[in-house]
Amino acid sequence: MSKKRSLLVLLAVALCAGCAVTSANPTISLRYEKGIDSNDLTSLMRRAAPGPVGIVDLGHTAWVSEHIAVVREGEVPHYHRFHDLTVVVLRGEGVMDIEGKRFAMKAGDVVHINRGVRHYFRNSSKDPAASFVVFSPPFDGRDTVTAEVPAEEQPKAEPSRPWWRPWGRGSSKSP
Repeated sequence: MSKKRSLLVLLAVALCAGCAVTSANPTISLRYEKGIDSNDLTSLMRRAAPGPVGIVDLGHTAWVSEHIAVVREGEVPHYHRFHDLTVVVLRGEGVMDIEGKRFAMKAGDVVHINRGVRHYFRNSSKDPAASFVVFSPPFDGRDTVTAEVPAEEQPKAEPSRPWWRPWGRGSSKSP
């Protein structure tokens, strides 16, 4: 009886584990006027232009547009004057900076950014990160304004130490 019970428990755990597995290559299916278009994430990422960030336009309606953002390195700090956006991380991980507040993000995380709010994403993994991005109203690529990051929000650099004082003893000023 104990072996049967152990086998049932093992089977239940295996079934639950199978249900909890997320797809490493999700399918993106969207319906527009031309009909339903389905693509796996890997093939969509291949369509992205080279460089630090590549965007794949998936389609739009009168109210929203959908895109895949492939971030190999990071975005330049920017904002959108007339567009709100929602970002769903599908693959990879990184840090989203929203007006100086940083959020670690990984696959499955979601963030909404209102128009006029400075933001940028930096990839922290060796492979490209990919996100599903929804803009409202539909984005035409022209409403991206580069934004300066104030000095007080810049990441703090480690103070440099002269090679002859490796443990920081004494003054760091040169003689």
